Amino acid sequence: MSPPCTPSSCAVVDGSGMNANPDLDAVHVHRGDARVSAEALALDARRAIAALGLRSGEVRALAGTDDVMASGILAGTARIAPTSEVAQRLLLLVRLHRALGDVYGSTDRMDRWLDAEEPALRARPRDLMRTSNGLARVVANVEGRCKDCLW
Repeated sequence: MSPPCTPSSCAVVDGSGMNANPDLDAVHVHRGDARVSAEALALDARRAIAALGLRSGEVRALAGTDDVMASGILAGTARIAPTSEVAQRLLLLVRLHRALGDVYGSTDRMDRWLDAEEPALRARPRDLMRTSNGLARVVANVEGRCKDCLW
């Protein structure tokens, strides 16, 4: 069990949803598995969305939600049941983000791969990510090259 948060040991999120404590880069989440925790899923999904450079419309389309829910996902205010279809789609983004980190190691290399034609996919991965089926193909491709995928 983790120790309780103190102002100096846990992140404080300001009104914009961003961490107001520059020394910490994550909100303290008691249950850190995005597969079973709505809080962890919200945090991990926001990180993946930001790292992958997705916009609200893309999040809405991928998650299969309306604009209000997509805005809530981006702001970290949406509560999504981990067993819902929306959660399963967001988990694909989280898996992709983690796998890309494992395979490419830097955001520059990750972005170059996402924007280049991938022969195995016969398309640019970023273009495929616009649909759930395309995202699943991209995730399968990257996870197939992981050295240590934790999913």
